[in-house]
Amino acid sequence: MLALFSLFLVVLPVRGHTYMQHPIPYASQLRDNFPMNKDGSNWPCNGEKEYDPKGVMNVWERGSTQYLQAMGGASHGGGSCQISFTRDLKPSIHSEWRVIHSIHGGCPIRNLTETNYGDSATTLLPSIYNFTIPDWLPIGQGVMAWTWYGRWSVPEMFMNCAPIMVLGGPTGKDVLDETLDEKFRSAPLMFEANNGNGCWTTNLGNCVQFPDPGESVEVNPECPLDPDNTFTGICGPSRRLALLTPRWGLTSHTLLVGFVLVVTILLAVSLIRVFRGTHKGRDKYEKVVHA
Repeated sequence: MLALFSLFLVVLPVRGHTYMQHPIPYASQLRDNFPMNKDGSNWPCNGEKEYDPKGVMNVWERGSTQYLQAMGGASHGGGSCQISFTRDLKPSIHSEWRVIHSIHGGCPIRNLTETNYGDSATTLLPSIYNFTIPDWLPIGQGVMAWTWYGRWSVPEMFMNCAPIMVLGGPTGKDVLDETLDEKFRSAPLMFEANNGNGCWTTNLGNCVQFPDPGESVEVNPECPLDPDNTFTGICGPSRRLALLTPRWGLTSHTLLVGFVLVVTILLAVSLIRVFRGTHKGRDKYEKVVHA
C-alpha cells in the first residue's frame, strides 16, 4: 500500500481537485485532475485511451464488500457520486455503464463544514463509502467508473476509471447465467450531465439526486436534494451522450459539413456539364452558319 501511495505522490499534479484514490485508477488518470469537458470531447474516463492497468488490478468478488475513497482537497462541499461498471475493456462514448451504487449527498466527503478540505492534491479524504458487489456483475475483466457532481461549483462533472477483475462468489445454484446477465442489462445506466448531452446541474448548494439510482443507495442528509431546482436543460436516461452521437463517431456538425461539401461538388459537376453542353451546341451552330 505504501508503494501505491508513493505512486500517487509522484504522478499527482499540484492542483487540488479530488481524485478517486480507491479503487486504484489507471495511472494516466492521475496526470491531470480537470473535470470532464463540457462538449463531451474527453468522454468517458477523462480521455483515457490505452486502458492499460500497468500491473495494477482491483479484484472484486461477487457478494464482497468494497469501498470508495478519494483524495484531493478541492472537494466543492461534497456532492453526489455514482459507482458504475462496463464490460468494455476499452470504453468508448457508446459504452453502457451500469450503476452499482449511488451516493446522494456527502460524497466524496461527509460533514464538510467548509467548501474545500484544503487545497492539496495529496490530501486523503477521511470518508469511506462501502458498497456490495452484486451477484449479477459479469465475471471477468471490466472497467469501473466513479462520477461526481460537486455541491458548490460551476456546472461540471468529474470522472475517474479503474481496471476491475470480477470473480465468482456465492450465488444460488438454481440461478442461471442468463438470469444474472438479464439483471446486469436491466440495471440503471449511469446518470450523465455537464458532458455535452444538454443536461446541466446548478451546483448552488443542493446535491444531485439521481433519477434512477439503482437498488444500492446511500443518502447523507447534509445538503438539500431538490430535483426541481438541481437541473437545467433536458435531463434523464434518454440524454446519454451516446444517443446523441452517431456510432461511427461523426458529430452533427461534421455530418452537416460533409453534406454541404457533397452538394457543392454535385452542383459544380452539374454546372461543368451544362457549360460543356452549351459550348458544344455553340460550336455546332457556328459550323452550320459557316456552311
